[in-house]
Amino acid sequence: MKQRYVNIIVVAIFFLIWELAARTEVLDTQFIPAFSTVALRMFKMALSGELFVHIAISIERMAIGFILATIVSVPAGFILGGWVPKLARFFNPLFTNFSQINPFTLIPLFIILFGIGEAGKVSIIFWVILWPMLFTTMAGINQIDPIFIKGARSMGANGIQIFFNVILPGSINRIFTGIKTALTVGFTMLIGTEMVGSEAGIGWIVSNSQKNYDVPKLYVGILTIAIVGALISVLADNLKSSIIVWEDDLKEE
Repeated sequence: MKQRYVNIIVVAIFFLIWELAARTEVLDTQFIPAFSTVALRMFKMALSGELFVHIAISIERMAIGFILATIVSVPAGFILGGWVPKLARFFNPLFTNFSQINPFTLIPLFIILFGIGEAGKVSIIFWVILWPMLFTTMAGINQIDPIFIKGARSMGANGIQIFFNVILPGSINRIFTGIKTALTVGFTMLIGTEMVGSEAGIGWIVSNSQKNYDVPKLYVGILTIAIVGALISVLADNLKSSIIVWEDDLKEE
């Protein structure tokens, strides 16, 4: 809680310095307008509903890509990491090479395959989210000590009971690590795709403002990206804390 207050104070000081630097003409307001100017523009866009429309469109794209990637990566991670590890070792070099490809270089390919519409944007988000979630799920399964599984079997637990009482609790921490990483890279990629080819979304605000030389609106887009990105990170942390309740108990001990 204290760290949260410290973060708020640091951000407030940053905005204050920004405002003072612009007002005293330390900054060229033609390129970096005062924070109050940007905040007023953001307020007007929010009041008209324009800002929230773009945020909603971006979140929808992000959510679809995330859900599709989760449906594929988490079950695949459990299967490859737990039931057929030999298959995982066979495909690991291929998966690693795929995950290391710069996703921005794949944007033209995804546009060719899926078009410049929503399918193309969602597919590239799906691609970048898939790999961190797959790898962390597999790693979470692999870190479970086989003794726990053998012990559960010796006490008469069946496969379903072992999965929900041993495997899932033992791997959930790694899975959430992958989720947070995936959300971060997915959101970054979302902004990139919207800036390259889109008619709406948070990334579009930035690219459209740059084309029209609307500097205050450009900074509104940048601030919105920062705020939404921070909220996504906080949401992931809170979701993890609400599900992995024993982690906080261990920290207190």
